[in-house]
Amino acid sequence: MPRYSRAQLADLSGVPARTIRYYHSLGVLPKPGRAGKEAVYAEEHVRRLRDIAAMQARGLRLDAIREVLATEAVSTDWRAVFDPRQPLSGEPPVVMSDEQDVVMSDAELTDLLGDRRAEIFDDLLAAQYLEPDGDRWRIPDLPMLKGALILYDVGTDITLAGALRKLIRAHMAELADDIARTFRDAAATSYGGEGIGTDLMRFRDRFRAAAWEVGGATLADEIERAVREVDAEPER
Repeated sequence: MPRYSRAQLADLSGVPARTIRYYHSLGVLPKPGRAGKEAVYAEEHVRRLRDIAAMQARGLRLDAIREVLATEAVSTDWRAVFDPRQPLSGEPPVVMSDEQDVVMSDAELTDLLGDRRAEIFDDLLAAQYLEPDGDRWRIPDLPMLKGALILYDVGTDITLAGALRKLIRAHMAELADDIARTFRDAAATSYGGEGIGTDLMRFRDRFRAAAWEVGGATLADEIERAVREVDAEPER
């Protein structure tokens, strides 16, 4: 039985490796087998990709193709994409670390990236998700890296994820400034603490937990709203 890597499958089928991973997340393409840590594909995957291309050529959308193929549906949830604590259906939950700037061994990095490593390693370096640190790897922002991996799995390349990271960071910084000033201005009225700086240090874990809960859910909701509105706009 012939066995192919994802790169070989992409060459055989003409379907980019990123799109193959996207098809997995939608449930239109069966998951690959495993040979150690490597993903392994067979002729059935080549045939399936050709069938998908043929049906798309006839005007079928991927959701209709999924029904035709009668595969197990795995829905892509915007909340899961932008709030990495929420797993995609059928996937194990992603554990969010409270640490941002971490250093990993090469083996630990391989475990984190999985079979994506060969496909995205250079892009992660270029987008500064990774930095060499002797014989180890420094990750300046682990939650953002995990978010980029989730976005990659649903069809977004690392370059675009990097641009989104900068956009999110810039707007979050402005929002954080406004929040800190609001706390300061509410002293002795709505806020009765000893000062936001003092209380942040004293109750750091609680503040961070509140930020995870409120910030993640709110961002996901607002993105869902924005996507619906953009989809409803007439094409230019």
